[in-house]
Amino acid sequence: MKRIISLFLCIVLILSFTACSMNGKGKLSKKGGSEETTPIKLPFSREEGLNPYKAKSLMNYCIMPLIYSGLYTVDANYNPVMDIATGVTYEGKKATVTIDPKRKFSNSRKITADDVVYSYNLAKKSTYYGSLLRNVTGCVKDSDEQVYFVTSTPNVYIAASLTFPIIPDGSVSEAVPHGAGPYMFTKTAEGGTLTANMYYPNGKYATDSITLMNVTDASNLNIGLIIGNMDAMYDDLSSGSSQRIAAGSAQVDLNNLVYLKFNHGNLFANTKLRQAVAVLLDKEEILNAGFEGYGQATDVPFNPQWFAAEGLTGPELSYDEAQEYLTHALGKYCIHILVNSDNMFKLKCAETVASQLAVAGISASVEAVPRAQMDEAIEAGSYDLYVAEFKMSNDMNIGPLLHEEDDLTTQATFFTFLSGNTPGPDFMAVFNENMPFIPLCIRYGVVSYSKGIQGGVAPLPNNPYANLMEWYL
Repeated sequence: MKRIISLFLCIVLILSFTACSMNGKGKLSKKGGSEETTPIKLPFSREEGLNPYKAKSLMNYCIMPLIYSGLYTVDANYNPVMDIATGVTYEGKKATVTIDPKRKFSNSRKITADDVVYSYNLAKKSTYYGSLLRNVTGCVKDSDEQVYFVTSTPNVYIAASLTFPIIPDGSVSEAVPHGAGPYMFTKTAEGGTLTANMYYPNGKYATDSITLMNVTDASNLNIGLIIGNMDAMYDDLSSGSSQRIAAGSAQVDLNNLVYLKFNHGNLFANTKLRQAVAVLLDKEEILNAGFEGYGQATDVPFNPQWFAAEGLTGPELSYDEAQEYLTHALGKYCIHILVNSDNMFKLKCAETVASQLAVAGISASVEAVPRAQMDEAIEAGSYDLYVAEFKMSNDMNIGPLLHEEDDLTTQATFFTFLSGNTPGPDFMAVFNENMPFIPLCIRYGVVSYSKGIQGGVAPLPNNPYANLMEWYL
């Protein structure tokens, strides 16, 4: 009898240990314990929905990587990281991608080339995802497990831009199509929940579920975070202002290049003048004074975090040489800087540029006007410099910025750089010589979160909730 009782107790202990180590979907709980985890609350718009090709708000776009997977993701240095893809090969303007035959949507259906081609065609028409695909002109099915993308110019970096969400062929009319990301969505009275996708490979979840709280007014997200109605929120700071709140925060790389555009039709047709102005500017001060430090200063026309930008540098002209040249070349001429008055970040940026030029003895004035009036002034050529911003794709394609007649040499060299046939330093030598525009900084957004969040908040480019699977309360 004692043996039977002992055996029974052993079985109970084994079963208890198993239950404590795994959650209901066979995933590890946050501490390997049996207690239920506290749901993390994120904001979203229920009315707008979570169809990646119908959503409109930044608030909902932030949720998409949690539900949907692309062929690739990127790491902090914009290296392409395989997701649904297992590899890519390049041949001229053709990039052939192989699809992982083991990957499935959350409804267990295998992902095929038809799904990828279908999703590409939707993404290409999308304002949000289409900007990633500027250099891609087509996507063709090669086999059930292979597609090839056609690029406008040969591009060995294009895989990093193939991050658009893959949804099942023909499913765009659904409110929330099945995805292949780490979570599945379920609608609730409060908004919705995200729970583990059992078909997501190697998924380990620190929190059992994520609660999506329906928000009708996105302008008050910070209040919701302060009073505890949600645990995290994201702001891309596109309004030109920031709100400081008592919460944790982490900057999010937007890959938005802020730069000064020259009027190539006036005295700044002189490339040495353009070089000299670039050398006189303190990019770190511009970032801190103009954008409150939300970003990273750069002397090159790429994101300095980009793996292929390592070791690239700006002009070699010294500050004293630049100052002397400009003083003699400009005399009493006052540089006219145009800026959008609706964006305080950019206005402060322009004022800081003018101040730095003044310190060097160069006269400069700032004209701040509303966006529509600024566009008219640019069209009329009524400026010397203006403050601009460009959202780069993950392959750092700056081709659209090199459209002036005297930019053609720089553009041609850039495209051979994208093809892998021109080393980065050789391209930068041409860029620095011609200086078609002055790179200032890469602008960042910010994710704010409850101080109760554990596990570390580690955003990736344009993905504030990148490591949400590791968060817990």
